[in-house]
Amino acid sequence: MLLLLDAVPDLLSAIGAAAVIALASAAWRRLSSRRAAASAALDESRTLRRYTLLRTSGPDGAPEQYETTRPAGTVIVHRVDGLSQRFELTDVPLGDGTFAAEPFDHL
Repeated sequence: MLLLLDAVPDLLSAIGAAAVIALASAAWRRLSSRRAAASAALDESRTLRRYTLLRTSGPDGAPEQYETTRPAGTVIVHRVDGLSQRFELTDVPLGDGTFAAEPFDHL
């Protein structure tokens, strides 16, 4: 019984050391994943995207397109038939590889 009581402090310190190592490892993984996510978001925000301006047509009859690095949800102003019109950039992909830019204040 005395041998068992003498081993308790060593056992508790080993468990404590293992817990500290596990917590430090979990914290390191969490910080690393946050940095990676922030870096990926920054890279995505800098990606050049081409948007098709819905309900517009250029001189050739095809919808007008707009290129920007601005994120989805941004409202842009574009001249259509000599008038300024606002469009909201979206994350909706179209069949031609562009993204949709919806008229913001179209009636």
